[in-house]
Amino acid sequence: MQYVLIYSQPAEVYDMNSDPVKGPANLAAWQHYLDAMGAAGIMRGGNRLQALAGSSVRVVDGKRQVQDGPYAESKDLLGGYVIIEVSTLDEALKWAELSPSSKAGSTDVYPVMDMPKQ
Repeated sequence: MQYVLIYSQPAEVYDMNSDPVKGPANLAAWQHYLDAMGAAGIMRGGNRLQALAGSSVRVVDGKRQVQDGPYAESKDLLGGYVIIEVSTLDEALKWAELSPSSKAGSTDVYPVMDMPKQ
């Protein structure tokens, strides 16, 4: 079954990634984590997101409303996602636990629903 792991961290962590002294060690932890998923053969896709560039769209009374992000009621910023394919939710949760994001912010885990074939 496929799961989406969604990574959120405080803004300070993203700022630290740009720091020439502290950034490389933090980014190395991410590279090690992603390499481990690749070596396990479970990664199906994913990417980093521009944390402050998102928009939220709603239609109210037939009119589009757009709110530029970050729009969540949170101090954490959404930084990226990975799609993995593992046998159980427990296995997906274990991979989420290993994420550097889980130590500084959070990692959300969502099962991917199979869309009906038409």
